[in-house]
Amino acid sequence: MLSQSAHLEAASKGLRILSLSPGTVATDMQRVIKATGVNPVSQLEWSDHVPPEWPAQAIVWLCGDGGADYAGRETSLRDEDLRRKIGLI
Repeated sequence: MLSQSAHLEAASKGLRILSLSPGTVATDMQRVIKATGVNPVSQLEWSDHVPPEWPAQAIVWLCGDGGADYAGRETSLRDEDLRRKIGLI
């Protein structure tokens, strides 16, 4: 809802507002979380996390022509169709 409201306010100024939820990303922080064993995320296997390049590629793609359809929306890398469009899978 916030993304949609912000986009409606900013679109006339040429801005595209959207949000991206990458999920858990394979970073050193995930290794620290895994070592704690304190929550469900700590139980995930390394292969359950997305590569750090994926959110970066998604942001670049969403800023280009392909991302126009996502303006004002909340997007998620859990969406297989979006991952295909970006070229991640």
